[in-house]
Amino acid sequence: MNEQSEKIKNMFDSIAHRYDLLNRLLSFRRDVYWRKKAIELLNIHDGAKILDLACGTGDMLIELQRRTKKSILIGGDFSFNMLQIAQKKVDNVFLSVADAHRLPFKDESFDFITIAFGFRNVTDKDVGLKEMFRVLKEGGKVCILEFSQPEKKFFSSIYRFYFTKILPFIGGLISGNRKAYEYLPDSVYKFPKKDKYREMILNAGFKRVEFNPLTFGICDATICCK
Repeated sequence: MNEQSEKIKNMFDSIAHRYDLLNRLLSFRRDVYWRKKAIELLNIHDGAKILDLACGTGDMLIELQRRTKKSILIGGDFSFNMLQIAQKKVDNVFLSVADAHRLPFKDESFDFITIAFGFRNVTDKDVGLKEMFRVLKEGGKVCILEFSQPEKKFFSSIYRFYFTKILPFIGGLISGNRKAYEYLPDSVYKFPKKDKYREMILNAGFKRVEFNPLTFGICDATICCK
């Protein structure tokens, strides 16, 4: 793990105890809808083997259990503190300490991969995409659920004010780590633009990319098809 990844991991370890509360509060519970929509877009078949990468405290795993039948679920995250909370929330799920740059899984292990609000934290995104491609079966799909930047100018300016001023203040107050919630908008605004993002995904080997903007473009569920 490189130095920047280690810093990000330590940051998430430090806010794990308030992570769920702040997700609901700061997104006005839209994060729940976004996860449901991401799973719906994947059209997961019965008995699928699914990796939830950057699984955090397990919210996506819980939703996957509710919305899939007879699936084998594995959660991976580089934050041990996040995984400890996830372990208390989910049953019948194997949890693994996993760095997206070097996944501890065999080639073509999974039918589907989800990664919700974690891809922006992968410091070498090209390597992360290639690793997801490697462990995905032929014909499989990845859904990268991630914050985005609204395109409409008026809404975008309101969103930027909330995201860069109000969110860090509330997040810092409740979590005790303001820098973590200053990092969040900074990582979103530094995220690759869609043309570059598409190019990165295709260069990793994926055959098709589908962008699905959600809630006025605040979030995007990107489907990558192998």
